[in-house]
Amino acid sequence: MRSFSLDPNQLYPPRTRSHMNKVEHAAQRYADLYDFAPVGYVSFDRSGRIAEINLTATELFGLPRERMIGMPFAVLVWREDAPAFLNHLLRCRNSDTRVETELRLKNAKREMIQAEVCSTPINASAHNGAVLFQTSIVDLTRRKAAEAALQEKEAELELITTETPFMLTRCTRDLRYRYVSRAYAEMVGRNPEEVSGKPIVEIMGEKSLAKILPYIKRVLSGEPVSYEALVSFPKTGQRFLHGVYTPDKNENGEVIGWIASLLDLTEQKRAEKALTESQERLRTIIDHANASIARYDQGGRIHFANPRLCKMLGYSRSELQEKTVQEITHADDVEKTAETLERVWRTAAPSEIDKRYIRKDGSIIWVSVCDALERDAAGQPAFVVAVAVDITVRKKMEDELRKSKERLEELVQERTKALRIANAELKSEIDRRKGLEGEILSVSDREQQRLGQELHDGLCQHLTAVAFMARSVALRLRNHRVIDAADIEKIAELVNNAASDTRDLSRALHRMDVDSNRLVMALHDLVDREIWRTPCVLEIKPSFRIDDDAAAAHLYRIAREAIINANKHAQARKVVVRLERSLREIVLRVTDDGVGLSSEPRLKQGLGFHIMNYRAQLMGGRLEIDSPKRGGTCVSCFLPDGAPEPANRKRGRASKADFAGKIAELQRV
Repeated sequence: MRSFSLDPNQLYPPRTRSHMNKVEHAAQRYADLYDFAPVGYVSFDRSGRIAEINLTATELFGLPRERMIGMPFAVLVWREDAPAFLNHLLRCRNSDTRVETELRLKNAKREMIQAEVCSTPINASAHNGAVLFQTSIVDLTRRKAAEAALQEKEAELELITTETPFMLTRCTRDLRYRYVSRAYAEMVGRNPEEVSGKPIVEIMGEKSLAKILPYIKRVLSGEPVSYEALVSFPKTGQRFLHGVYTPDKNENGEVIGWIASLLDLTEQKRAEKALTESQERLRTIIDHANASIARYDQGGRIHFANPRLCKMLGYSRSELQEKTVQEITHADDVEKTAETLERVWRTAAPSEIDKRYIRKDGSIIWVSVCDALERDAAGQPAFVVAVAVDITVRKKMEDELRKSKERLEELVQERTKALRIANAELKSEIDRRKGLEGEILSVSDREQQRLGQELHDGLCQHLTAVAFMARSVALRLRNHRVIDAADIEKIAELVNNAASDTRDLSRALHRMDVDSNRLVMALHDLVDREIWRTPCVLEIKPSFRIDDDAAAAHLYRIAREAIINANKHAQARKVVVRLERSLREIVLRVTDDGVGLSSEPRLKQGLGFHIMNYRAQLMGGRLEIDSPKRGGTCVSCFLPDGAPEPANRKRGRASKADFAGKIAELQRV
C-alpha cells in the first residue's frame, strides 16, 4: 500500500490555521512569562503535591524542576509552620477566592525563607481540566530583616529618650506639643499620650508660659537659647529647669517650631541649698568644738584653724595660717607626718598617728591626729582635715606604766631566780628524804629478816638441845629411879612446843617474796598461822583480780602489818581479811571486833602505820583507818583497778607541803 502524509495546512482552512497559530503563540508567551517571572510560582493539587513550578521558584529552593514535580509542598515548609500550611491547603479547598498565608519555608541548604504564599484555584487544561492551586511565593526575608532592624532602632531610640535624664519635647510655632518624652510627661504628672498635640498653656498654665515666653520668641526667631528658671506646673508644683532650645526648621530653612532639651535641677538645687546651710552649721560646730581642727593643703600649708587648736598651741588664727604643719611638728615626727599626709592624699583613706607639736612658747605636747581627705564640688582632692586631741597626760601615764612594767619584770626575774634556787634545794631535800624512806623500809625488812634468822638458828636450836638434854636426864632418872620421868617428859614436850612456836614466828617475820599469782596463797598461809592469839579468817570475793606483782607484794605486807597490830592492841575475838573489787577499785580490808579506835593516835604514831601508808601511796592508792558501826577497827587500802600509777609520777604531782609533812612524820618516827 502506498503511504502518504498529510500537511496540516491542507487539513484546516486558512482562517482556522491563522487562529491556531495565534493561540499557540499566546500559549508559548504565557509559558515564557510563567517561567521567567520575577516572582516564584508553584501549582499544587488538592493533596498538596507540586504539579507546576517556574524557574524563579526552583532557584529560590535550590532544587531542579524535575525533582520538585510531584513533591509534596509540605516538604519545603519549616516544621513549626506545617500546621499553618495544612490550614492554608484546607482553606484553598473550601474557597473559590485567593488565600494568603505567611510561612517559613526552607531551601536545599535548610536555610529559612520568610515568604508570603498566595494561592488561587484554576482549571488546568494541561491536566485535563483538573483544579490546581496556582501559588505565588514572595520572599519576605529581606523585608523582615529590615523591619526587625527598624524596630530595633526604634526601640533603641525610645530607650534613649526614655532613660536619658534630659527631657525632650518638640513644639510647633502655634505653641503646641508635637512630641514629648516619657521623662517630660512624668515631670508634669501626665502620660505622653495626654500631652502630645495639646497646647502648652494647657499643660503649664498661663503664668509659667509667660515666664518662658521670652525664650520661645528668641528660638522662633532662629536663635539657639539656654536658660535656668523656676517654673510651676499645675500637677507637680515648682521645678527648677535648665533648658536648651534649638530651632526646628523645614526643608526650606523656615522655623516651624523648636526642640527643647530640659534637665530638672530641682533636687540638685535643694541639695546645694542644704549643703550651704549645713556648711554654716558645721562651721559653727567646728569653731565651738572641744577638739582641735585644722585644714591644710597637699604641701601642709594651714588654711584654717579653729579656736581650740589656736589655744592649744598658743598661736592666733592668723599666725597659724602663715605656717605649715611641718613647722609646728617636733623634728623627730616631721618625716612620719609627711608620709601620713602623702598617704592620705594618694589613697583618700583616713589615717591616725600619735606625734608631738611644738607650742609657741617652745613646750612640747603629745597629740593624737586623725587626717581625712576633703574633696571639692567636682569630687577632686582639695584639703586634708586634721582633728587633734591632746594626749600628753596619757603619754605620761603610759611612760610611768612602762617603767612600772620594767621594774615588775626585774622583780619577777629576781623572784624567779630565788624560786629556782628554792626548787633546787627542795628537790635535793626531797631526793634525800626519798632515800631516807627507802632506807627505813629496807632497814625494817632487814631487821625482820635478821630477827627471824636469829630465832631460827639460835633460839630454836638451843631449845632443841635443851629438849634432848631433858630427855637424857629423864632416861637416867628412869633407869636409876631417882625422879619421876613423866615430869622430865613434860619438860621436853613444852620445850618442843616453844621451839615449834618460835619457828612459826620466825617464818612470819622472815621476808617472803609475793607476786600477783601467789598473793592469795600467801594470805591463806598468813591467816592460818598458829602464832596468832586472835583467830584470823580470809574472805575473797569472786570479783577480785590483781595483775601487778609489785602491788600484790605491797598488799601482802599491809595485811601482815594490820594483823600484827590487831593481835597486839585490839583485844579482839576475830580478825577478818577481805579482798574485793568495788567501783573500779581493788580493796583490802583487815577488820577486827576489838576495842576500836580509842588508841588511834598512838597507832598512827607507830612505825607500822607509816609503813602501811607509804606502801599504799607507792601503789597510787590510799589507806584509811576507821571504826565500823558494830565496833572494832577496820584498816582499808584502796587501789585503782588498773595499772597503778608509778610512784615517782604520783610523788611528782604531790605538793611541796605534802612532802614536807611526810618528811616531818618520818622524822618523828
